[in-house]
Amino acid sequence: MAKKVLHKYGHAMAYKYRWLSEALDDMSNEIEYVVKEFGLKTARQVENSVHERVLQLCQFPFSGVRYEEDVLFNGHEVRVLHIRQISLIYSFDNEVVTLIAVWNNYRLNEVISSRK
Repeated sequence: MAKKVLHKYGHAMAYKYRWLSEALDDMSNEIEYVVKEFGLKTARQVENSVHERVLQLCQFPFSGVRYEEDVLFNGHEVRVLHIRQISLIYSFDNEVVTLIAVWNNYRLNEVISSRK
């Protein structure tokens, strides 16, 4: 389980992508939660959806909405892409989409500010 999503670096044509270790932990925790609450089949669907959207971000990094104007990650704007109940928080530069966090909407500020 979590083979598609839980690798730290990857490449998909336009941009490379990388997961911060905290974001990998978030994703792993989210998958564990979904398995407990909704079963393995649903967890695999969630995992596949996230993987597909990460690859989409590599092609279209502006797909997500800008989080807040004054919130930056390593000098770059932070964006959010919603996937079902999951918020995928990311930033990108000229080459790499960085996955900062996988979280619910109630804790975004706390997560982003703790990972600089």
